[in-house]
Amino acid sequence: MYRTITVISTACVLLCSLALAMPGAGIRVSVVDAGTGEALPGASVTIEGTNRGAITDQEGIGIIGKLGPRTYRVIVTMVGYATGVKKVSLEGGGTKTIKFVLEESPLEMQGIVVTGTRTPRYIKDTPVYTEVITKQAIIDKAAHNLYEALDNTPGIRVEQQCQFCNFSVLRMQGLGADHTQILLDGQPVYSGLASVYGLQQLSTADIDQIEVVKGAGSALYGSNAIAGAINIISSIPQRTRGHVGVEFGEYSTNKYEVAAGIRNENLAFFVFGQQNKANEIDQTGDGLTSDEVKNPDGVTDRVRTNSKNLGFNLYIEDLSETDVLILRGRSLHEIRQGGELIDDAWENPFTPGTERIITDRFTGAVGYKKQFRAGDELNIDFSFTRHKRNATNDTYIGDYEAANGELPPVDDVRPYIANENLYTATINYVHPIAGSHRVLAGAQIMHNELEESGRYIDDEGNGYTSYSEKKADEFGAYVQDEFAVTDKLELVGGIRVDHHKSKDNFRGSADVASLDYRPAKFDETSVNPRFAVKFRPAPELTLRGSFGTGFRVPYGFSEDMHLCSGSPRIWKGSDLEPERSTSFSVSTDYTLPRMSFNLSLYRTDLKNKIDFADADPEVENLGYSYQWKNIGDAFVMGAEFGAKSAVTPDLALAVDFAYNKGEYDNPRSDWIGTEYEEKSRKISRYPETAGGLKVEYSPLDWRFILDGQYKGKMFIDYFMDDEEPTKIKETESFIILNARVSYTFLDCYTLYIGGRNLTDYIQQEKHTDDAAFMYAPVYGRIIYGGFRIDVH
Repeated sequence: MYRTITVISTACVLLCSLALAMPGAGIRVSVVDAGTGEALPGASVTIEGTNRGAITDQEGIGIIGKLGPRTYRVIVTMVGYATGVKKVSLEGGGTKTIKFVLEESPLEMQGIVVTGTRTPRYIKDTPVYTEVITKQAIIDKAAHNLYEALDNTPGIRVEQQCQFCNFSVLRMQGLGADHTQILLDGQPVYSGLASVYGLQQLSTADIDQIEVVKGAGSALYGSNAIAGAINIISSIPQRTRGHVGVEFGEYSTNKYEVAAGIRNENLAFFVFGQQNKANEIDQTGDGLTSDEVKNPDGVTDRVRTNSKNLGFNLYIEDLSETDVLILRGRSLHEIRQGGELIDDAWENPFTPGTERIITDRFTGAVGYKKQFRAGDELNIDFSFTRHKRNATNDTYIGDYEAANGELPPVDDVRPYIANENLYTATINYVHPIAGSHRVLAGAQIMHNELEESGRYIDDEGNGYTSYSEKKADEFGAYVQDEFAVTDKLELVGGIRVDHHKSKDNFRGSADVASLDYRPAKFDETSVNPRFAVKFRPAPELTLRGSFGTGFRVPYGFSEDMHLCSGSPRIWKGSDLEPERSTSFSVSTDYTLPRMSFNLSLYRTDLKNKIDFADADPEVENLGYSYQWKNIGDAFVMGAEFGAKSAVTPDLALAVDFAYNKGEYDNPRSDWIGTEYEEKSRKISRYPETAGGLKVEYSPLDWRFILDGQYKGKMFIDYFMDDEEPTKIKETESFIILNARVSYTFLDCYTLYIGGRNLTDYIQQEKHTDDAAFMYAPVYGRIIYGGFRIDVH
C-alpha cells in the first residue's frame, strides 16, 4: 500500500519536473454594472478548472497573470449579480483585456463548485448535479453550526435521537449518516467519533459554502459515500475585512463570533472564533396526545451545551510563480450535559439518569497546488485529526443497581474514554488533452486509530472494564475523464479501486479477560465505477444523468439510538459483508433570467444492508448488548422538485417538494410475528413527502426571511425500555416556520431579530423509556436577536 502511494507520488513529481515554465501571458478583466455603467469592486474572477483567480479593485479591474497559451473560460461572480462567463484565447505573451457587464440577479448561485468532479467547475456547467448552501443562506437561517445549516435542505434530514445527550444524525435521501461522506475542504476528516455530535459542534464562522452531491460518490470519495457527499468549503478572504457578532436568544441560546481576513497580492489569511451556548430545556413529557406531551417531566428535551471553535486558514500564493500553499488549523472544546433535572442531581455526571460528554478536537491540514502550462495541475493535501471524548451516563450505575440491589462504590465508576487519531493524504493530477478531455488521476491513503474503554456489568453482576483498540488502513486510487464531446454534450467516466484493512482488538478485566476472544478483522477490496452525462440542447435547459456504485465497510465508532457513550456495546463481527450499492439519478434544470426550475429522480439499491440486532449469546458474553448484522437488501427512490422566482428586484420566492419511498426486501427480524411485520419493511425516519417555501424580501437596507418546512408521515420504531419491540408508529405530518428580519445601516452595522419554530410545534407522542423516539421538535419556539459589525 505505502509502496503504491510512493510510486504515484514519484510519478506526479516527475510530471511536474517535465512541465514547461509558464510564459508571461495574462488576462485583464474589467467588471461594470449593466444598469449604471459603474465599476464593480470586489467581484471574483476565476479561471474554470484551475486555482487561478483575482478580486477586482476599486476600478473594477482584476488581473490574472502567468498563463499558458490556450483557451480559458473566465468566470466572474458577485453577490446579487448574474454570473458572467467568457472564453479567452491567449497566444504567446502579453495581457489580453476583456470586459464583463453584469446584470443584477437575486437568484444567482455561487459560481464555482468542486465536489462533483474534484475539479473547479462553474456550477451551471458541472456534469454532476451539485447543490450549494451559500454563506447568505447560512446567515438567513441564523445557523450557529453545521446541523442548523443543513437543516431543511431538500433531500437531507437532520435529527436528534437522544434526550439525554441530543446526539445528531444526518440522513440523505433516506440513508443514514454512515452512508454519507462529510468532507472538510475535500478531506474526509469528519468521521468516527465526530459523526455523533460533530454536526452540532462544527461552527459556521469559517464556512464559505456547503456543496451537496447526492447518489453514489464512491468513485471519487471512497467508503461511506453511498448516499452522497457533503463538502464544507472554508472561507478564503477575497479582501481585507472582518466582523464581530453577538446573538442572544431564549434559554440562553447565544452566539459570540469574531472573524478577520487579510488579503494582498500573494497572501490571504483568515482567523475566526465562535462560541455557542445553550441552556437546558424541559417542556415535554410522556404521552399519546399533544395535551399529554405538553407537560414537563424533569428530563432535558434540549441539553445544556457550551461549544468553542477557534481556527485559521492561510493561503500563500506564487511561491514559485503559479502555486499555492495552504495551511489550516481548527480546535474545538465542547461540554454538553443532560438528563434528570430534579434537585440539580444532573450536575453530578455520575448520578443515575444523567449524562455528560466532553469533546476536545484538533484538525490540522496542509495543502499544495501547482499549475503548469496548458492547464496541468497538481494537488497534494494532508490532514491530521485528534479527537478525544470523555463521557458519562447511567448505563453502568443502572445495570449495577439492577443486578446487585444497590449503587456501585464511588471508586468503581469510570467515564467512557475514547481517543481517535486520523491521518489522511490525497494527491491528484489534472491533465487536459486536446482541448476536449480533462483527465484526473489520484490516490488517497487514510490511517485511523481508535481506543475506547468503559465500565460494564457481566451476567453475574460484577463490574469489569472493556477495552477496544481499532486500527484501519484504507488506500484508494482513482481516475476520471471529463470529455466535452461538443459544446452541448459532456461525458464523465471514472473508476476508483479501494482496499480496506482493519482490526478490532477486544480485552477486558475480571472474568471477561479469560474469554476466548478473536479480533474482528476486515480485508476488503472494492472497485467502483461512475458515469455522468450532461446535455444542454438550449442555453436555458440542462439535462443530467448519473450512475455509480458504492460500498461501506462497517469499521470504526458507531453510536446508534439510545447507545450514547455505550461503545463498544455494539459488536462488529468479521463475518459481516460490506454493504454495496447501485445508484441512478436524472435531473433537468430550466433557467430563465428571473426564474428557474429543477426536477430530479433517483434510486439507490443496497445489498447486504447492515443494521444492529440483539447480541448472540457468545457475543453477549463478551460484554456486548447488540451486534451488527447483514439484514438483507433494501432500496430508496424518489423525486425532488424545486423552483425559484425573482418576482421583483426586491422579492424572491423559492419552493421545493419531494416524494420518497424506501423499503427493505423482507420484514425486519425484531417484528416478525407481530402486527407490524409488514410495516417493518419501511425504512424508518424517511418522510414519504417533504417540502419547503422560502420568501426573501429585501427593500433598501431591510431583509425579511420567512422559511416554512413541511414533513409528511414517516415510520418510527418504539422499543419499550429501549429493549422490547412495542410498535411502529406512523407519524403525523407537520409544518415548521422560521423567520428573520434584519436592518443594515451605515453599510457596516446590522441589527436582527428572528424566531425558530414560530408555530410552537412539538411531536404529538413521546416515550422517554425509548430515548430515540424523536421524530419532530420536542421543545417549542425560540426567539433570538443580535447585532453584527462589519469592518471593511
